[in-house]
Amino acid sequence: MTTEEQAMIREINLVRSDPRGYIKYIAPLLADAKTTVARYGKGPKSYSLTFSSTTWNGVKKERIDTTWNYVWEENVKALSSLIEDLKKLKKLSVLEPDPGIYHAARIYAADQHEHEWKLLHVGSDGSQPWDRIKKHSPSMSFGNENIAMRSGSPSVRDIVLLLLIDAGIPGYGHRDNILDPQWTHIACTTENYKSMYSWWLQEFGVRKKN
Repeated sequence: MTTEEQAMIREINLVRSDPRGYIKYIAPLLADAKTTVARYGKGPKSYSLTFSSTTWNGVKKERIDTTWNYVWEENVKALSSLIEDLKKLKKLSVLEPDPGIYHAARIYAADQHEHEWKLLHVGSDGSQPWDRIKKHSPSMSFGNENIAMRSGSPSVRDIVLLLLIDAGIPGYGHRDNILDPQWTHIACTTENYKSMYSWWLQEFGVRKKN
């Protein structure tokens, strides 16, 4: 892993090992968000898409659900709920880097890059995150992933905060992944796309019990 990728793991372990202590990085963002709403209102209307698929009578059916919100109001809600979650959260395990998971991340990053980062979490071969993680790290029983993008040159903390806040994402699923107590191992990787966008993959795994 690169120095930056290792830093991402340290940042994730920082919030997991000291949830309450991490609030100091979030509280100023909430204050700014509240000021924005007080001055300018709820903000422009936006939406997020949730993709799901089911198999019915042997036929795969895909579904897309749309959730609408107001950008600045939703940011306050997301930040407030994050602080409350961290206040209640007990110290979590520190995640260990895993070479197999990292290999899975690098392969999927290449797949995403080839497809202009439009694959979401399903690979061009139809694989899910846990399929890729278990394939390349057989000691893992399950896994999942987060994908994040920001323009420019965001810091590692910028990306972790983006996923923890998870504004506009129904259920705050990226946050739940970072704070999931079941994980034992991790790998992260990053790619620049068209010299404008920084993409990150965070891959989580849980080792099989003996």
